[in-house]
Amino acid sequence: MKKYIATFWRGNPQMKDGGYETTREIEAVSITSARKKARDIENGCAYGSMSLLSIEKED
Repeated sequence: MKKYIATFWRGNPQMKDGGYETTREIEAVSITSARKKARDIENGCAYGSMSLLSIEKED
């Protein structure tokens, strides 16, 4: 398994800037499966909104 770092924009209308950037570490076999896991995280957001900005392989 390889490690990837996914960067998301976490939207929150109560904040002055409208949200913030956050990162998550994802373990996956390939970049394609890492993107799929990132989309699952994005869709599972309980409140507000979350959108994927980038995903990169961890060094």
